[in-house]
Amino acid sequence: FFFFFKQKTAYEIAQRLVGSEMCIRDRYQRRVHGDFRQGKKMKLYYFDTPGRAEPIRLILTYVGAKFEDIRYKPEEWAKHKDCFELKQLPVLEVDGKKYCQSYAIMEYLGAKYDLLPKCHHDLYKVLFILNTAEDLFMKAYLALAATSPLDPKAKEEAMKKLLETDGPLLLGAIEKKLKENCTQNFIVGCKYTIADFFLLGLYVSILNLPEWNKAFAERIKTKYPVLQAYATKRMVDFNPYYKKCKTKVHYFDMPGRGEMIRIMLKQMKMPFEDIRIKFDEWPKLKGSGKYELQQLPIVECEPCGINICQTDAIMHKIGARYGYLPMKCPEKLYKVVWFCNTLKDIMEKCSRVAFAPLPEDKKKAMRTDFFTKEAPIFFDAMENHYKMNKSCCFLVGKSYTIADFYMLGVYRGFMNSPMFPEFKELLGKYPKLLEYIEKKDKLLQTVHSPKLQPNLLSKKKKKKK
Repeated sequence: FFFFFKQKTAYEIAQRLVGSEMCIRDRYQRRVHGDFRQGKKMKLYYFDTPGRAEPIRLILTYVGAKFEDIRYKPEEWAKHKDCFELKQLPVLEVDGKKYCQSYAIMEYLGAKYDLLPKCHHDLYKVLFILNTAEDLFMKAYLALAATSPLDPKAKEEAMKKLLETDGPLLLGAIEKKLKENCTQNFIVGCKYTIADFFLLGLYVSILNLPEWNKAFAERIKTKYPVLQAYATKRMVDFNPYYKKCKTKVHYFDMPGRGEMIRIMLKQMKMPFEDIRIKFDEWPKLKGSGKYELQQLPIVECEPCGINICQTDAIMHKIGARYGYLPMKCPEKLYKVVWFCNTLKDIMEKCSRVAFAPLPEDKKKAMRTDFFTKEAPIFFDAMENHYKMNKSCCFLVGKSYTIADFYMLGVYRGFMNSPMFPEFKELLGKYPKLLEYIEKKDKLLQTVHSPKLQPNLLSKKKKKKK
């Protein structure tokens, strides 16, 4: 099938595939033993579209399998067609042995990697969803393809039948099964099964193919709230891998509190739209209802419709999801949060010094008091904590954490700002800390630079393999 939209898929950025709480691939690898651990060669053959191969790609990525993704262009297919048993794709090759039929491959991988329930009742639910989603998929495809020179209204009638009869019947059945699972986060129980991958692929196709989006998106949102909530959660899991799932950072046209978020997203190599709002535009936008607390920054995910606000909360959420928070080591976690809170105190005091509604003489006295008495206390403590880290390359541990992004964000937005020239003299008294900041700022020279230091966590994982 060639009707799928072109998208960036999960297997293309395997190092950062995440689940709802932590890296699902790494969590899964600790308990599963498969061909990829024995060094077997795997190849997946399909066309240069997501299509029926996409659930298979997602499964292989989820379990951490290393595979070659071979994509044929339509004009190339005729040359290779005779090499495959049923003269059709997808085909999965494992050490020279070829497996065909997308459903058969999915069940084969599901059985091998514990993605099929062992309880026969749960297995029925998984296969029910899988087949119902397939029925919806095929009916939608046939409706789009229903063109006849003898009957110009054939397509219109087929779409009407899909929307008024077939669609509600099949979507209602999926909604009902999801309601039966008390968690409503997965099709069955509390983990992924092959049905989740198939349903996710179908949902993304509906959102991104214009005619399907127009037909289904609003109906799912209004009439099937459980399905919408389920799909939104799963879309967030796979956010970086779908080209159409856009991340937007809303902040003013300045570094400020939005800078550490921009730096972190760039370090992750996650594409995002940097929306910079002018100060004179903000009063109108503020009351529009789009911004939850009527303040910035906000990180928006489309088409999921999820907005997250509060700088600290955004940094923690993204940091925890992508490995920039040492969640398993309370001591390191304490140090990271300590740096973040200390830097946040500096930001708040700088804002107070700059914008306090006081007479100029009192404002000047407050500024002098901050830079001569309060600020040195913060910098003494930060330099001491930094010196305690043996690696000296990062604020905490041996890899980037949100503390590093916080430090660079505060440096660009406040310490290196013409509004606060006093920081230049102050930082000169802390050579170790200044050396660290300048070195990191050079590596991540600008949030617009495509040449960023790759995530060191990813390097570690590659070495282990």
